[in-house]
Amino acid sequence: MRTDAIATLTNAPGLLPEEARLLTRLVTQWQNTRYRNRLRTLYYDGERSLRRAGLLGMAMPPQLGKLESVVGWPAKAVEVLDNRLDLQGFVMAGQAEADESLAEIIADNQLLTESSQAHIASMIHGVAFATVSAGDEAAGEPPVVVQTRAADEGSALWSQRSRKIVAGMTINEGIDGIESPELTLWMEDRVVTIWQEGNGYAVMRQPHSLGAVPMVMLAHRPRLNKRYGMSRITRPLMDYTDSAVRTILRMDGQAEFFSFPTRWISGANADDFDEDTFATYLNRLLVLSAPDEGESPKLGSFAAASPQPHIDQLRAIAMMVAGETSIPPDSLGIIQDNPSSADAIRANEAELVKVAERAQAVYGAGWCQVMRLAQHARDGIPDEHLERLQAKWRDPSTPTKAAAAQSVMTLVGAGVLPPQSEVTWEQLGFDPVTISRLKADALRDQGSQLLAQLEAGTRQASPEAVAAVADEGSTPAPESAGGGAIQQS
Repeated sequence: MRTDAIATLTNAPGLLPEEARLLTRLVTQWQNTRYRNRLRTLYYDGERSLRRAGLLGMAMPPQLGKLESVVGWPAKAVEVLDNRLDLQGFVMAGQAEADESLAEIIADNQLLTESSQAHIASMIHGVAFATVSAGDEAAGEPPVVVQTRAADEGSALWSQRSRKIVAGMTINEGIDGIESPELTLWMEDRVVTIWQEGNGYAVMRQPHSLGAVPMVMLAHRPRLNKRYGMSRITRPLMDYTDSAVRTILRMDGQAEFFSFPTRWISGANADDFDEDTFATYLNRLLVLSAPDEGESPKLGSFAAASPQPHIDQLRAIAMMVAGETSIPPDSLGIIQDNPSSADAIRANEAELVKVAERAQAVYGAGWCQVMRLAQHARDGIPDEHLERLQAKWRDPSTPTKAAAAQSVMTLVGAGVLPPQSEVTWEQLGFDPVTISRLKADALRDQGSQLLAQLEAGTRQASPEAVAAVADEGSTPAPESAGGGAIQQS
């Protein structure tokens, strides 16, 4: 949607003065950051052309005037960190297993996969947004709809005192011929949607009782004077990327003109060559002078220029990028002569792991707020137990399976971890599907043990086994003098 079209929607006749005032401020804030967000999107997508931008800053032969190159380091800086931010669900503090009351909301909105897209958008622009609204079940939507938005699709007003969003705006581009472009204002007591309808405007208000703006900010590296976060594609990273592009262009130019040996001949003239041969070697043959009387021509060649100085410069720039982004040089394509050892790999990743842990803490708080709003919108009343909700993440480090297994088995042997617990299986690196299958197998084994004990006439069935069979739909019958019996329900 064009900027001028958005500005006209803020003047829709049906808007209340407070709504028009908030929308005007939000649109102005969105416009002020649009160029910055667009620039970083171009760097991430590899569409930043120094030639078109007039920022080459180097002398290029006319023959190379259309030569272009891009470097994918900005995208690598974002994706290497995103690969360590795997949201796996939500748990309650003091509870071993994941909170099942939110599983329906997570599944309906595909949040475990949608979260990665929100994290990438947040790291590109510094912030992303998540909105919560009631779904139109008649149209096939889930009861609660959670949508994520990039910074170039929305804006928000953050209260420093209450530390929350007090008003937000999102933009829906729409679909040509199907959906009209929309501008949505999110407030503490209502959601206002404005769109163009024919030659006029339509305004729809949807009141809600959430008591908070159903919009949450997912910021990357927020700080006191930058509550909206900071982009991973920083100004130094963009400058290093431009320097790398210029280096690659120089290397391409050298390969085009100086990678083959230049031949020279002295004591010769053009009459010694036929026209086609001389024209073929015109750019490769250096004729120094006409021959003196009785002098024989001399032939020779200059050594071809090596690309090694450009490669060394590119390596130096890559090391500065690694320092700026905290990612290992190997991720930037810098291959060392000797392969890194396991200890060296962990040492190189130590800072990146810490960055990922900080990001998990900030994003986790935002996602927990999203789930609390979604539960309130679904059930009509807030669940006070969700105040202790915490996000569950995969370990951002990369330990070997052998090291992880040895560590877990040591903790199990010391009694710190129970042998058959979801926490233990998570520490071993099992995915949620595998953990659910292990839980089912454990329950089935407990039920089999109880049946075997009852068939043998023993009365010493463990309470855990009895509870497992009860969960499976079977309850032990009252004990009799002749031994235990089981009654199927």
